[in-house]
Order: sequence, then structure tokens, then C-alpha cells
Amino acid sequence: MEEVFYQGEAYYILHKYDSGYWEIKSKINRFDIILIHNSEVTH
Repeated sequence: MEEVFYQGEAYYILHKYDSGYWEIKSKINRFDIILIHNSEVTH
């Protein structure tokens, strides 16, 4: 899985939508899944 950082925490990318939004899942809490725009993450 591809890893990215959002607000200082590590996440895995679950899905990339054509609109530029990504579903990401926390590495620490597997139930923490959020939808964010790809411009908000760093690699």
C-alpha cells in the first residue's frame, strides 16, 4: 500500500477518485478512514 502523510500522521491510500479526492486509512487506527483532496497530503 502507498503511504502518505496528512496532518503529521501516516496513512495508507485506499482509493483515488477521478475528482482528485482520496480515501485514506490511518496506520495507527484501522477504523479511521477519511476522504481528503490529494493536495492536502504529502508523500
